[in-house]
Amino acid sequence: MLSVNLFGVGQARYFDRPLPGFPTKQPCLLLCHLLINRIYPHNREHLAAVFWGDMPSLAARKSLRNSLWRLRQIFQSVGAPPDDFLFITEESISFINQSNHRIDVEIFEKTLHKYQDIPARSLSLDQAFALEEAAKLYIGDLLECVYEDWVLFERERLRILYLSALSKLMIYHGIQGNYEHGLAYGEQILALDNTREKVHRQMMWLYYLQGDRNAALAQFKRCRQILREELGVQPMDETGQLYEQMLHNQFNPKGWPEESEQAYPVPSGQDHSLRTMVEESLHKLNALQAINEQTSAELRMLERLFKETLSKMGET
Repeated sequence: MLSVNLFGVGQARYFDRPLPGFPTKQPCLLLCHLLINRIYPHNREHLAAVFWGDMPSLAARKSLRNSLWRLRQIFQSVGAPPDDFLFITEESISFINQSNHRIDVEIFEKTLHKYQDIPARSLSLDQAFALEEAAKLYIGDLLECVYEDWVLFERERLRILYLSALSKLMIYHGIQGNYEHGLAYGEQILALDNTREKVHRQMMWLYYLQGDRNAALAQFKRCRQILREELGVQPMDETGQLYEQMLHNQFNPKGWPEESEQAYPVPSGQDHSLRTMVEESLHKLNALQAINEQTSAELRMLERLFKETLSKMGET
């Protein structure tokens, strides 16, 4: 079985034999691209442009052929039949999803997408456990040691997905009264992005419900300092009011904060709001580009199949 970990520094093994040069050598980078975008076949011209876009078209295509040949050699060096994992035609290249493999990113995405529409308060014990196991796969950002442009969007997308899972688990444990677990998930979120004000606010709730009022007040001061230093803004009125209620022993928690709030509310401040809007627009643009690439590859494949069918019909 081919076992691949794309989170963190990246590792790949065929049974007990590591793939040499993974993930930083050029052929292994090509494999990583195919694994991350494993849902659809990739047009050769597009792959050549992604990796050798500064070369003339013919030279880029030649470099792609050489990289594919070297990738096949890497598979063969560990006893893995290349054709069991790579489907290569004159027009496109793809990873064979029906092959015998385990990819951490694939398991992570499938699990999180399965439960993404279930509110935290509606999660069963088994569903929460499955989410926790999937979150454990995220041992670091996607391919931490790779700085290619094509990795960046996927790295950010998976990080956002991970943060959403942590947020859901924090709320789940808060509702269940497992305050220590909820706080631990909150700290994991803040370790990746300490400017998420809603997380600070929810941690204030958790500390207060746990009976630690001083820690709840300290969390607000931590939040205020971070927002001032990182973004140049003050906490939202909602966060300040929560602090004042707790400070004067006037806070009367009833249940858990509404999950209908934005997953990650934007702190006040025009510059930060504009930045968030631009980032969201960029994400949408990248998603549309990916859809366009997938559609182009599928159309080329259909065109080839139709031509082959017509050719066979002509022969008969």
